[in-house]
Amino acid sequence: MTVDTVAALPEMSAVFEVANLVRTVLYIGAAEGNLRAQVGRLLREPGRLPQAAGGYWVRWEATDAEADLLERRLAAFRASRGGALPAGNRETRVPAPATRVASAARHAA
Repeated sequence: MTVDTVAALPEMSAVFEVANLVRTVLYIGAAEGNLRAQVGRLLREPGRLPQAAGGYWVRWEATDAEADLLERRLAAFRASRGGALPAGNRETRVPAPATRVASAARHAA
């Protein structure tokens, strides 16, 4: 998902899913009246979403009853995943991958 993709989202009430490019759902949320703004905030929040090679994908359903639809979507996800929530909906944030620096091995002469 790019800045242009987010800018093209409508400013409307909706429930949305963010997934990686193989469509593994990483987050389910409510737009709180403005899908564009909410998705933009989510993507700027460090650690909210796991790293996704190739970026993210978003789909949404417009609704005037965000809380009810969100509850149903989360319940359906949990029912199909043994009670687990999407990674981005869990209380624990996903840590950024550690940076490792490799060094050349030195051999004693």
